[in-house]
Amino acid sequence: MSISTVNPYANNNHLSTLEQDVLWEFAKLNDKVKRASNLAKLTAESPNEALLAELRTLEKRMGMVLTLFQASVWGVLQESQAAEEARIQQEEQEAYHRQQMQQRQQRNMSNEGCQYGYGGQGQERSYDDSRGWSEDSTIP
Repeated sequence: MSISTVNPYANNNHLSTLEQDVLWEFAKLNDKVKRASNLAKLTAESPNEALLAELRTLEKRMGMVLTLFQASVWGVLQESQAAEEARIQQEEQEAYHRQQMQQRQQRNMSNEGCQYGYGGQGQERSYDDSRGWSEDSTIP
């Protein structure tokens, strides 16, 4: 009679159905742990050379997978860092251009003052007012 097919607690009147099922699951788990323990003891006493060779190959492949994974993560980090640096550089260029535009606007505003009677460096412009009004208004 195998514990995995027959519940030994099924006919116990002192246990509820749920308790019987839980105890049966524990018994099946206990059986599996015992079998795994016995298998581990057998393997430790006489190692399987073919299994060890396959495990070594797997270990090498996993090492390569880890190396490739690390390289790809490094590549992703480098790309994100380069993108961040490009974004910062773009923002700095935009700020520089805004500053240049503001300076040009300020210069233009100060030059507009020169057009209306103020010369550069605070000197007044002089106009030739010696001509009479009639001289300007006549068309030959």
